[in-house]
Amino acid sequence: MNETKKSEIVVYFGCSMLGGYAAVSRDEIARLHQRIAELGYRLASDHQTQPGVLEREAKMGTVFIHDRDYQWLLDSDVGVFEISNPSLGVGSEISDMIYSRKPVLMLFKYGLQDKISSYIRGKVGSKYVSCPIECYAYNDLKDAENKIRAFIDAHCTSS
Repeated sequence: MNETKKSEIVVYFGCSMLGGYAAVSRDEIARLHQRIAELGYRLASDHQTQPGVLEREAKMGTVFIHDRDYQWLLDSDVGVFEISNPSLGVGSEISDMIYSRKPVLMLFKYGLQDKISSYIRGKVGSKYVSCPIECYAYNDLKDAENKIRAFIDAHCTSS
């Protein structure tokens, strides 16, 4: 069997946009987003942390945004979500990935575990979730990067 190359693995990255950046700044999330690409994986989208994204998306219809993002999700091999900042959209994307039976990694800043939805965190270990899923508190960018690499290597590569 051929080994799956990193550049062939498509990562759907999700993070709060309209929900704000109360716990983790947009700049921190942008660095995490950037590290995924630097690790050699393909990103399904890269718009979430770009300057002016909210203004551009405000000009698009809600159905267009949903269908575009849902297609990106379907085209991805794995989902990586920064969940420190509460977001209804991110929760929905996580559920959509689970429904599509794709591996899901949820990351949040260490110390915020009591602020993360029990329903979302409870997906890990749930008898109703059959895809690989992990929820991990990270200390810094390097810690998050190591977890992303290990999760994707464990669930999206073959040798």
